[in-house]
Amino acid sequence: MNAIKHILLATDLEPHSDRAMERAVMLAGQLGADLTALYAIRTGAERGILDNLPPHHIEAEMLRHLGSVPGARELALMTVAAKGPVEEAMAHYAELWKADLMVAGRAQPSDGLLSVTTVEKISVASPRPLLAVTAKPFGPYAGVLVPVDFSPLSHPALRAALVMIPTVGAIDLLHVHDVPSALTSADVAVSTEDFADGFAPLLRGIQAGDRLITTGVRLGAPIAEIVRAAQESSQTQLIVMGSSGRSGLGRALIGSVAHEVLERAPCDVLIVGGNGMDKGGRVPAHQGNRLEGGPL
Repeated sequence: MNAIKHILLATDLEPHSDRAMERAVMLAGQLGADLTALYAIRTGAERGILDNLPPHHIEAEMLRHLGSVPGARELALMTVAAKGPVEEAMAHYAELWKADLMVAGRAQPSDGLLSVTTVEKISVASPRPLLAVTAKPFGPYAGVLVPVDFSPLSHPALRAALVMIPTVGAIDLLHVHDVPSALTSADVAVSTEDFADGFAPLLRGIQAGDRLITTGVRLGAPIAEIVRAAQESSQTQLIVMGSSGRSGLGRALIGSVAHEVLERAPCDVLIVGGNGMDKGGRVPAHQGNRLEGGPL
């Protein structure tokens, strides 16, 4: 994940999707990127009031919503309404416009945001990085947790964290040493130094600048410890995880660890990597409404 110049946002224009829209606008302004908001026109029983309108009317309504977000009027904006499942539409336009980052709202219990399953489907449908937003943004990301297992997926996760915090902030690299539940820290004693050979290649050549990069090791089940680390840290606002993006059944759509963290994390989650799946979704290449700077 290199510089972010094109951001693609999935939105249904409901009030609960405002957090993802606000974060996408904030990132676009912070990183100097353009922003495209996409609305997937629903059919059947899920069809809402807006879904009965012509696409250009939906796109105009999207521009109106975007115009209410602080900082949006200074951005290069585009809106598009397309028929088809949201994951197919996102994959199609992410490829068409070479999106560097996809953004979608993530549900928590009692929320009406996109479900974890829907966010998973977007991640599987497109190999491009996907930011699942849960928290209302009050400023740029200042603290990022990056779980690493020293596999090839760890490298793009760290690079993505550096992009999400381009100047000042803290990046915590965490390796969870998986041990049987019957054992405790008293039975297995490890330290960060024991994994120096794993952290060193990750950090080699990294230009930290004013960012603070730390490394740490925990014992236990990876999913539980990653979530606990995020909960216990007052500075963690984002978890960045690598994922193989493999398809599968049920909870294995993007890998069990990534799925569980996505479902249980107390903060936003960025999924990086993945081999995607068939890009042949039947989504019309509707060009949408474009606005480049100036008043909405």
